[in-house]
Amino acid sequence: MAINESVNLDMTGKLLVCIADRGHGDKLMSLGKENGAGGGTILLGRGTGSSGLLQMLGISDTRKEIVMTLASQETAQNIITAFTHSEWVRKKIRGVLFQVDVNALLKASVLTKPQKDTVMNASHELITVIANAGYAEDVMDYARKAGAAGGTILHGRGTAKEEDSTFFGLTIVPEKDIILILAPSEKSRQILEAIRTAECLQKPGMGIAFCTPVEKFVPLGK
Repeated sequence: MAINESVNLDMTGKLLVCIADRGHGDKLMSLGKENGAGGGTILLGRGTGSSGLLQMLGISDTRKEIVMTLASQETAQNIITAFTHSEWVRKKIRGVLFQVDVNALLKASVLTKPQKDTVMNASHELITVIANAGYAEDVMDYARKAGAAGGTILHGRGTAKEEDSTFFGLTIVPEKDIILILAPSEKSRQILEAIRTAECLQKPGMGIAFCTPVEKFVPLGK
């Protein structure tokens, strides 16, 4: 991910995440650059939502592009304003844009049991689950039963060999599923707890999950 040199990652860095239908990522990134973004990363994924709300937001079960960029607080606000006022975004995009504080992301608590004192005054929280490949739908089943409307699944791989060190007890093997669940704050802890009890995650090294407050949550487009 390209990082704007002006970003202070310790205090003021913001991670902007935009989830939209595939094919729009490059233009969304260009719009971000026009408003101060130094660059970013476009990831491919798919949505798993089935509710009317998730379909309206463009996070239903279709192919997705996830546009991620790091920016200063001022630049992040400029990008959000540009997205929400863009006529092209209003006409062409169905999706969601949200902002996460980098400092909060770096300090996000890893899933062991729900920690009430980590909940901040935010309307939504981002639950991130990294599991061995093939378990994303199982994780989503447990999340839905606890109130999650849907999520976005990415596919990735680890960067270490199996015999290398572990990360929070998770052996870094090549293929990974990354599940992103944007949930209302009042539901996030029960969803996180449900994921913790998922049968597919009971063996050591099968996955990790963490929860991060979302500072801004903006539905985009039609």
